[in-house]
Amino acid sequence: MTRLTRAVSFAIVASLSAGCASTIPPVVTDTQLGTVVIYRNGVAYFERSAPAAQKTLTLRVPAARVDDFLKSLSVIDEDSGKALPISYPTLQVYHGYTNMAITLPAAHGPLLITYVTESPAWKPSYRVVLDDRGEATLQGWAVVDNVSGEDWKQVRVGVGSTSALSFRYDLHSVRLVRRQTLGGAEALAAAPPTGGSAYAVATKKVRMLGSLSQADLGLPQTEVFPEEMATATARDYAPGPAAELDESDQEQTETLAAPPAPRRGTSYLRGLATKLKNNNTRVRIEGYAQRGDADTKSASLARANRVREQLVKMGVPMANIDVVGTGTMGSRDAVRILEGEAAGGGARPGFDHTVAARDTQPLGQAHFVSRHTLTIEDKHSAMVSILKQQTKAKRVYYYDPVSERGSKRYAFNAVHITNPTDNTLDSGPFTVYAAGQFLGEGLSEAIVPHGQAFVPYALDRAIIVETKHKRREEIQRLLTIVRGIVSTETRRIRTTTLSISNRSKLAAEVFVRHKLTQGFELATAHQQNAQPDKLGGAYLFPITVPAGDAVELTIEEWTPLMKTVDIRTHTGIQEMALFLKKRNIQPPLRDKLDDIIRTHMRSADLSERQRTLRDQMEMYRTREQELGHQLSRLRKVPQAAKLRTHLSEKMAEISDKLQQATLALSDLSGEQMTIRIALQDKLAELTLKRPANNPTSTVAHK
Repeated sequence: MTRLTRAVSFAIVASLSAGCASTIPPVVTDTQLGTVVIYRNGVAYFERSAPAAQKTLTLRVPAARVDDFLKSLSVIDEDSGKALPISYPTLQVYHGYTNMAITLPAAHGPLLITYVTESPAWKPSYRVVLDDRGEATLQGWAVVDNVSGEDWKQVRVGVGSTSALSFRYDLHSVRLVRRQTLGGAEALAAAPPTGGSAYAVATKKVRMLGSLSQADLGLPQTEVFPEEMATATARDYAPGPAAELDESDQEQTETLAAPPAPRRGTSYLRGLATKLKNNNTRVRIEGYAQRGDADTKSASLARANRVREQLVKMGVPMANIDVVGTGTMGSRDAVRILEGEAAGGGARPGFDHTVAARDTQPLGQAHFVSRHTLTIEDKHSAMVSILKQQTKAKRVYYYDPVSERGSKRYAFNAVHITNPTDNTLDSGPFTVYAAGQFLGEGLSEAIVPHGQAFVPYALDRAIIVETKHKRREEIQRLLTIVRGIVSTETRRIRTTTLSISNRSKLAAEVFVRHKLTQGFELATAHQQNAQPDKLGGAYLFPITVPAGDAVELTIEEWTPLMKTVDIRTHTGIQEMALFLKKRNIQPPLRDKLDDIIRTHMRSADLSERQRTLRDQMEMYRTREQELGHQLSRLRKVPQAAKLRTHLSEKMAEISDKLQQATLALSDLSGEQMTIRIALQDKLAELTLKRPANNPTSTVAHK
């Protein structure tokens, strides 16, 4: 890993009480702690030293840490550079610790003992001080928590981040493999596979859900379990409260003469049962032996079975519960409940492991170890300076309608900042200052070396955004044509138009974040030839908005689809005409399509003219009937002779127009019939086929 050489200081800024953090039992040894490097993935690297004269190396490791410890432990002779062999007692856990007494060679040099074990992750914090020249002072701090159970006295403390993975793996437990017993020529029936716990070969334990002490089970601490009670149920026992895991070496000397009254144990198991049923989670129940047990294996198994029967009665499927009698002595715990994978395998419901792996792992590498030693007492925290450097930075506007805490209406004040170092700046909070004033706080994802980032720190109503959406479909390519039915490759286009208004008195540089609809691709962005970058799975468009003015940003995205178009219909002809306007296809196919479109339009025009004539004819008939009624009434009126003559002439004129319209309609109907037959003939002759070797190309037509 590269070193953060530009760090200007490494000093404790504050010593904070860490009483709220859980104390992790320490590794007890007679060696000298020299270096501690804390990582972001839940582990820390420890370096210890021992003198050349030391004959025995004694390590007392908490049971909760022993697996991590064994994965990474090395004892190096610093003179020869060779690793020394390590031997330790197997499966001897007493009061939560495993004792490792290592006999060293008769002659050896100074020893370097290194290992990795669980530790709280360090937290980054950054401060940006802006100036008027487009630059800023970038400061970085690491918050380190010492809850290791021991004081770090005069040690070199470091912090680091990599994309390395970290996990728990059971190296401490002894794994026995059952084998079939076979004879020579003897007849032997095939043995079925042995059923049992999937955890017997599991490579990890997710987390411990809870633990129960002997008192929580409602049993006297001195009770002895006979072997036949390994299958006992819990119907005769009232469980007490759930106990927290405590693996300290403090002994319990008090003996309970009678079971305690039940308190929170039943409610704890009921709540646990509800959670297990909802998540369909598989669990492992481990039973532990207690003082006074004649048969530790059977007694520990009986305790695990009692809890299993309780959970089964509460509705948890028995197939989702594995029980193990460890046969080992527990400090306070009689039973521990550990979470496994979801029933049926695979990831647990409700957990997006892909997102977690992408979003929470550090990006790139960074590593810094102090040049000077310092002391951090147990249950104390420290702030250490890891960065102070000038960099390029400017104040901009950042419109983010995508994020959960974004705004669809207004843009944020933000700092556009460059990471000036050769190391990744881990995700963390940024505090922004300018001209001696506090401007706000923001949170940034990891920034790659010499990369740029946006840190929103305040919501500003000076930039207001109005959004409109439209959809349309455009034919991109013709695939096949059969009797007027065209198979096409079409794009469904979604248009987003952003109207960005600047209500301030200064021009604003706005970065617009836009996330594409799932399944769509970016087509174009029309405004100032904006070239987008990408940020967090979304596009980022730079826009300059003049003072007191507004601009529009149009973003088009598309997705392909297969679509059939019926060019025998008016709608289909319109789609084909639009396609021919925007796409250049080779004759004679284009000529035939143009001819079909013109013929269809001529037919449509004739249909419109026929509708007009029918409307006129209907009007003439109505008028002719009105005039007939009027003439019939006027025949008995002598004074209306002149009016009758006028109405008769008018009626004759309308009759002539009706006759002319009827003849014209007949002519149009005949012409349209001819055009329709011709159109059908043209459609029948128009074909387009895909070649056999490339079903997506269009190469054949008539």
